[in-house]
Amino acid sequence: MIKKLSSALYTKMKAELEEFNDDQMDKVDMLKSAVLIVHRYLDELKQVIEEYPFAGEEEEIWFFKTEKPRFYRWLIFYTELFNIDSTRPAGGGKRLNEHYREQMRYINRFLRSHEFQYQYFRLGTDELDHLFFLRGATSKDIRLSSVPTVDPSFGTGHEYLFSKFRACELLEDFLKTKLSAGKGAGVEKSIEGNPRMKWTGESLNLIEILYALHGSGQINNGRVELSEIAGAFQQVFQVNLSRYFRRFAEIKQRKGMSKTRFLDQMRDELIKKIEEADAYRQ
Repeated sequence: MIKKLSSALYTKMKAELEEFNDDQMDKVDMLKSAVLIVHRYLDELKQVIEEYPFAGEEEEIWFFKTEKPRFYRWLIFYTELFNIDSTRPAGGGKRLNEHYREQMRYINRFLRSHEFQYQYFRLGTDELDHLFFLRGATSKDIRLSSVPTVDPSFGTGHEYLFSKFRACELLEDFLKTKLSAGKGAGVEKSIEGNPRMKWTGESLNLIEILYALHGSGQINNGRVELSEIAGAFQQVFQVNLSRYFRRFAEIKQRKGMSKTRFLDQMRDELIKKIEEADAYRQ
């Protein structure tokens, strides 16, 4: 029951957050609103586990290791974005780039100060899960610096660390993009040095691929958000997918045609290519 309810809450939360990507509201107001939205859904998530006890230790570990950090990282991410934006120097150029580099150094210092837990997080191991993610079980010998006081009914300390590790990854991607844009403005080269590719087809076709990749868990073993894949597509193919959440509704509402029209076309073209290659070999 907890998994079903929390999954529904997360879907609703992400839908509300995605709405801001399409709005023209002030950035500061957007970030403040995003923080309030995540706070509200975390409160609802807490109510879920208060009303429905965990089925056992395995479900409790899953919740504090994976599910709550899935929500909580966005609170940390938007809060840090607000701090980054509110302290940015006037103008741009070298001062702004140094501001972003200092934020990168802050992230690296945080990760180094929790090196043991961060490696545990990155490797996806589970030997200490019973100490890290069961309420009241955290060993007093395990140092948790920089961890705020947590509600013992809704946190373990380590679930905060895992949330922040995931937020740090999002922030690093954000900062790298800003730094790359700062020193690469006007340079039409990719990381490999080849000319950038530009998506010249319908953006809705790329959105079909976006949802198919996310739904099939082909990237990062399925541990990636739609927004992250969309951001990568936008950067690689120089295309605006900011309205992908709303445009997905166009796919769902298709009538008189396959809802996966472009994926079907890709399949047909691949089959054609295979058949042509087989015929050539004969």
